[in-house]
Amino acid sequence: MLAEEAVSLRINPELDYSPGHVEALRGEVTALLMQLGGDSNAPLGGIVEPGNTVVLKPNLVYDRVPDPLSVLTNGALVRVVCDLVLEALKGSGRVIIADVPLQGAQFEAVIQLNGLAKVVADYRRSGAPVELLDLRQERLQIVDEMYRGLAKLPGDPLGYTVVNLAQSSELEALDVDRARFAVGDYDQESTRRYHMSSSRNEYLIPNTILSADVLINLPKLKTHKKAGITCALKNLVGTCGHKSYLPHYRVGGPRSGGDEFAVNHPIKDLQRDTIDRLKTTNALVYKTVRAIGRVVLNLAMVREQKDLRKVMAGSWYGNDTLWRTILDLNKISRYADKDGRMRDTSQRRYLCIVDGIYGGEGDGPLRPTTRHDGILLAGVNPVLVDLVACFVMGIDPNAVPQVRRAFEINRYPLVAGTYDSSRARLSAIVRSNVLPVPNLHYRLPPGWEGYVPRLEPVGTNRQPELQ
Repeated sequence: MLAEEAVSLRINPELDYSPGHVEALRGEVTALLMQLGGDSNAPLGGIVEPGNTVVLKPNLVYDRVPDPLSVLTNGALVRVVCDLVLEALKGSGRVIIADVPLQGAQFEAVIQLNGLAKVVADYRRSGAPVELLDLRQERLQIVDEMYRGLAKLPGDPLGYTVVNLAQSSELEALDVDRARFAVGDYDQESTRRYHMSSSRNEYLIPNTILSADVLINLPKLKTHKKAGITCALKNLVGTCGHKSYLPHYRVGGPRSGGDEFAVNHPIKDLQRDTIDRLKTTNALVYKTVRAIGRVVLNLAMVREQKDLRKVMAGSWYGNDTLWRTILDLNKISRYADKDGRMRDTSQRRYLCIVDGIYGGEGDGPLRPTTRHDGILLAGVNPVLVDLVACFVMGIDPNAVPQVRRAFEINRYPLVAGTYDSSRARLSAIVRSNVLPVPNLHYRLPPGWEGYVPRLEPVGTNRQPELQ
């Protein structure tokens, strides 16, 4: 059985996704699971059983990225995990690889970039019970950065269910500001309507997710401009069938109750409104106005910190909205039954395996700088996985709201114990092939770097080594 209060870590800088590394990758993933308590002959024992429906949830966020190695869960890792699942199913059951990418993503392009298209094609030729699903209902058509309407998609073949967390939503604490809820490039009125009162905090969940006996989360290890990091917890934002249900920020600046901007200045509202209007017009006009606007913005806000004056759509350390949405979706993935009703006990088994072989630092999640550290993380508790990920990345977990605040949930809890107790016993939680566990000092995105506490490099007097 895999240990519930442990996180397994493997570091092998020579690890790669190329065909020549397939056996090495399988060996590392098996060793990762064995460190967690798995059997070498049945690494997923206790998680996957014959007859199960197993959903693999990679990060397939977007196709227009500078380096898919650091942005997208790689097909090589998906293949290794899928092979282990098929072995555990023993010929009875099925595997569904599924995600809800960004609205403008071209799914076929994404799976070509990360090698997943070939992986799935190989399974189809072999007759293995493996499916790949794009769970979006529609795709935003983008031509030369301009928005050209929505195209309908097949979506989830099993349909969708609205799950209502009502007063148990983490968004409930923002009741007086719920009219400000928004998510970029989506209809703000819809977002407000789905979270309009204490009796209505709704999320649209694909029935493929709800029908799963096992959910295996396969996130990337990278930074995120709205959430600090994207790892186990954040990756489950891709289990909501339409992103208009997902408040990402609150319109306006801090003085008016918003966290869309980091500074209070009327020119920020003008900037946002102008961009929104021009995205559907002429590309040349849009790019020209945008370039002029940047000059005007810098002149008008010369007294503000450079990184903070640029903040749009909640992309800064003061985002107090998105972490709540993140935790809500983790509650749903754990406690919502197949009909979308919230129960008091876990409704499906869960495992997270983090793809940090190539990670992303800096301007994540879509334009990070690539790192090749050869990291794999695994655990059955997403909060503890992210806690350890923060330490590996050199980021104080107290500065990452979805990690810190996950310990405070009373209704539909995600982790046992307190933040302080878990942090104090971190050396007992981590099972690693490398000790002391290194602090890799990932650079944070603009709007975070230099504004939130960082952990000192391992070995200094101020940061005890994690043995």
